[in-house]
Amino acid sequence: MTELNPIRVLLVDDHAVVRRGLAAFLLAYDDLELVGEASSGRQAVRLCEQLQPDVVLMDLLMPEMDGAAATRAIRERCPQIQVIILTSFQEKELVQGALEAGAIGYLLKNVSIDELADAIRKAHAGRPTLAPEAAQALIVAEKLERLGRAIVNAPPDASTLPELLRAHVPGIFSDSQIEIWIFPDQRLLHYPADGPAMEEPVWTWLHTISDAHYFLPGTAVPWGDEAPASDALLVAPIIGVESAQSIGGVCVVRRRGDPGAVANWVPAVQSLAAQISSTLHGARVYAQTLAQQRVAQELALAGQIQASFLPDALPDMAGWQLAAMLEPARETSGDFYDVIPLPDGRLGLLVADVADKGIGAALYMALCRTLIRTYAAEHHTRPDLVLSATNRRILMDARADMFVTVFYGILEPASGTLTYCNAGHNPPYLLGAQNRDDVQVLRGTGMALGVTEDVAWEQAVVQLAPGEMLLLYTDGITEAQNRQEAFFGEKRLLEVAQASAGCSAQGMQDALIAEVREFVGDAPQFDDITLMVVARDL
Repeated sequence: MTELNPIRVLLVDDHAVVRRGLAAFLLAYDDLELVGEASSGRQAVRLCEQLQPDVVLMDLLMPEMDGAAATRAIRERCPQIQVIILTSFQEKELVQGALEAGAIGYLLKNVSIDELADAIRKAHAGRPTLAPEAAQALIVAEKLERLGRAIVNAPPDASTLPELLRAHVPGIFSDSQIEIWIFPDQRLLHYPADGPAMEEPVWTWLHTISDAHYFLPGTAVPWGDEAPASDALLVAPIIGVESAQSIGGVCVVRRRGDPGAVANWVPAVQSLAAQISSTLHGARVYAQTLAQQRVAQELALAGQIQASFLPDALPDMAGWQLAAMLEPARETSGDFYDVIPLPDGRLGLLVADVADKGIGAALYMALCRTLIRTYAAEHHTRPDLVLSATNRRILMDARADMFVTVFYGILEPASGTLTYCNAGHNPPYLLGAQNRDDVQVLRGTGMALGVTEDVAWEQAVVQLAPGEMLLLYTDGITEAQNRQEAFFGEKRLLEVAQASAGCSAQGMQDALIAEVREFVGDAPQFDDITLMVVARDL
């Protein structure tokens, strides 16, 4: 029956010499018949539709259409035809890709003619055949995947990585001594525990390479005379994810079995090295994330503490309105404002801006606020003395290269008199009650605090008549920028204030802040924004 119905075989390989050798092989068996040859995957698909062979011997890497794609097309169009991949490659991805495409067998080209004939017969009968090397590649790949799953399920800080490597890696490279190091001195695995350590020159050389290498027994090695006479050696660098440089290495010494098998382990040891590198990178990212979260939490707490320095509520004074707000650009602020109760019903009005950002500016702000409050109680009618005393103490206690601009005024609510000093701060505007164009600018009366000790501040006096309004602000308003990098500016601030004349203090504040936000749009806030509005009722 076999003689009457031989198994019809199609040969597919882009090398004519390979096809000739396979054709000669088929002639040696009465139950196998050559029905055609193809030099590409696309031609193989056409011949399968025309000739309807029983079995196709398919090369894997070919022009036009590779073996896996051709196998998939043949199985879709002619599902009764069986395909055996016959190739020189045994990488796990290629094996899996061919089997997923529908191949019933995967053999290497070093297979014997009897083994190949037997595989064709099995394929014709619907039984799969897998080269031992290909099967081993799949087994090793599965073990590496188990290690990968174990790493994914492990703590993200890589604290259990040595334990996981001890549990999984010896089973991947059987009959071998294995060492894994992270430079300069972190040993992740030494198996077996009582085995000899790899010599230092091996690790020194591994520090300089980027690809895996293997050395058969007795061959020359780059770091010495020759490899051991009885052992094969496989080494691979662990390449850092970010640095793209060698950060460690994997060494495998095959003590028993076929020394040449180490060549088949190259993809596996490269995958292992990549897993280790990825795990260590993930651990570093995790540690950085935790550190950033801790910093963010500490900054948020610092912001909450700093916000507690601001007045809980503004004083309610008959005949007067007060509104104030501070919007920090970051978690903490270098701006601050305060309303300080003073003897005889007076009120200290304070708006200030530390010339920096971040935690340092926030600490400097806390120091300045405390000092101003302390000396305001001592010099409750002399803002010049308050600033002088504060400046001396800042220079004594703070060694930071910072300074702070301050507007500090003492208001007598009964008379509307405001005695003030402007220490390099943005000049407040005093808006008249009757004429929108009647604006007084409260310019500087001295330099900023924290610059030099030998300096004094003049004090000035203005009168807030009924219906008048005082605007105190920081440069976060005037220097607010939009996407076109244009500044909000003093002119626009004054125009909006004049257009809103007659509003309450809170209404004026809301109008100004709304205009700033509309101007800025979706541009990021660059600086802290502080605004205080003091209005005397008509």
